[in-house]
Amino acid sequence: GWLLLLISTLVFQSLAFDNSGNISILLYNSLIPYIGKAGLWFLFFLTLVLSLTLITQKDLVEIFTMLRLNNITEYCNEKQEQLLDKFNQWFSAKEDTIVFERTPTKPRKRQEPKKAKITPIKATTLEKEKKVPPKTETTEKTAAVEKAESEIKGSTLKISHVVEDNKKYLEQIEQGKKESASSSFKKPSTALLQQAPRVKSSVNEAEIVKKSRKLEGKLKQFKITGEVGRILTGPLVTTFEYRPDAHIKVSKILNLQDDLVMALSAETIRIQAPIPGKGVVGIEIPNSKLETIYLREILESDIFKKAKSPLTLALGKDIVGNPFITDLKKLPHLLIAGTTGSGKSVGINAMIISLLYNNTPEDLRLILIDPKMLEFSIYNNIPHLLTPVITEPKKAIAALSNLVKEMEKRYKTMAKEKVKNIDNYNQKAKKTGLEHMPYIVVVIDELADLMMTGGKEVEYSIARLAQMARAAGIHIIVATQRPSVDVVTGLIKANLPARLSYRVGQKIDSKVILDTMGAESLLGRGDALFTPPGGNGIVRLHAPWSTEEEIEQIVDFLKSQQEPEYDESYLITAEADTSSSSSDSEDLDPLYNEAKNVVLNDRKSSISYLQRKLQIGYNRSANIVEQLERMGVLSEPNSKGNREILI
Repeated sequence: GWLLLLISTLVFQSLAFDNSGNISILLYNSLIPYIGKAGLWFLFFLTLVLSLTLITQKDLVEIFTMLRLNNITEYCNEKQEQLLDKFNQWFSAKEDTIVFERTPTKPRKRQEPKKAKITPIKATTLEKEKKVPPKTETTEKTAAVEKAESEIKGSTLKISHVVEDNKKYLEQIEQGKKESASSSFKKPSTALLQQAPRVKSSVNEAEIVKKSRKLEGKLKQFKITGEVGRILTGPLVTTFEYRPDAHIKVSKILNLQDDLVMALSAETIRIQAPIPGKGVVGIEIPNSKLETIYLREILESDIFKKAKSPLTLALGKDIVGNPFITDLKKLPHLLIAGTTGSGKSVGINAMIISLLYNNTPEDLRLILIDPKMLEFSIYNNIPHLLTPVITEPKKAIAALSNLVKEMEKRYKTMAKEKVKNIDNYNQKAKKTGLEHMPYIVVVIDELADLMMTGGKEVEYSIARLAQMARAAGIHIIVATQRPSVDVVTGLIKANLPARLSYRVGQKIDSKVILDTMGAESLLGRGDALFTPPGGNGIVRLHAPWSTEEEIEQIVDFLKSQQEPEYDESYLITAEADTSSSSSDSEDLDPLYNEAKNVVLNDRKSSISYLQRKLQIGYNRSANIVEQLERMGVLSEPNSKGNREILI
């Protein structure tokens, strides 16, 4: 066997090496003409196998089994056991011929067995020869956070605390010192508001990573491949920016919204597909613990304090928890929607309070229209009010109509002074001694009630104000619980480009208010979607919370300084104004041309028909018919009360 192994080695040496020795070269030169190089390789393997078989005295199967052993000690142990067995057999055969002499030993006393000392096995090699501290909730959380951080570092996940689009929008807000026409009036202090807790809940990165992996796994079940790239964490929701593979359709992800809600055990999920300007899909998932946002945080933030505009509105915080504000002068009007319990009233109160904190009664006058008679009653008798809080729809319609006249009056005044807007006028008034012109902000809590009562009149007044009142310093904030097409008409939507939607009941309502879906998937509690005019996307915000006690303290502080000075001329009804104007002069009703077209097109001239068609009161419809008669469109009524159309 060993000889064959030597021959095999010499053959291999002649094939594999150049300097293989004389014997190897002799073998090579002698055999190569007869069997060739392939034959030499075959001879090498044949002699190798035969030599191993002879040396080990095993067949080929056992040899290969031996070669497959993971540890060579196993083979050695096996051979050792075989040798021991042979030795035992030999020893048993010789046992009869060997005589053993035993020396007697003294009996020993029996001893009790000692108790074994048990040493616990350490959980990991890192804890070797160290005392294991008792597990506590803090150590478990720390371990979970460390695990999450290591998992984030080892993957493409990135947790961010800045929304670039929001940052760009806030950078456009003009900063500077706010100017005031009054130096004696004291603005309220933020000490009247509740302070936010200093200790805030930290981000549970372990939970975020778990949700991220669960989200990717659920999408893979539906054959949607991709990965979560960036994560935005905030007080209410966590946004996962999911980057699907190139062949994945975005519509497939949108159709899985309900499945993801169930898979992640979430209350609701909002999918933004795609995020404007990015090749990712935003999937917003509510946090397990929702934080409360306090109004004092926003009012004390640097961005609110440094804003130059006196009409700065505190809207709340964005999805990463940064304060978010806007300038009503640039909006310049705002349309708000939200169902009961969505946080709409909380958001409107925050806007009103932010205006009261920035302005004196000489700088700002408010008209609050509250058909429900509950929301704005707390603000009664504050010095900023231009009229008492309006609760009657007829007075509200009159106030809007008279506000249009105030707008026209202001434009005439500014044209006379050759200025373009209210800011330039007030700067000139400060130098020349002219009367200061305050901003006027109208807040309507429920548009639906006014539309049911006034209809065309309300729509006409809101449209006129929205189109032209900006330069005159008049701004409107319109809110409704029912954003249907008969309430938020096309004319109103076209002139109110800035929208703020809290949670709504149906997808169609979200479509009406935002021109896109998503508001039906909000959480409530002030969770909202904001579309700034000229922006390329939707901003998700969380409205700040303020209690009634806090508002009462602010109102009492304002009332203690000054009594309200109401202008009752704004509450003169449209019917009385129309009748007086028709008797004193030939001024035509603003709806005269529309009424004339209705009469000529429909060939009907009754007062009740115009009342229904124009959605106005009976007295105003009768006055319009009389104006049509004076202008030669209609004849005098005959014996039956009917009028002929003369054109």
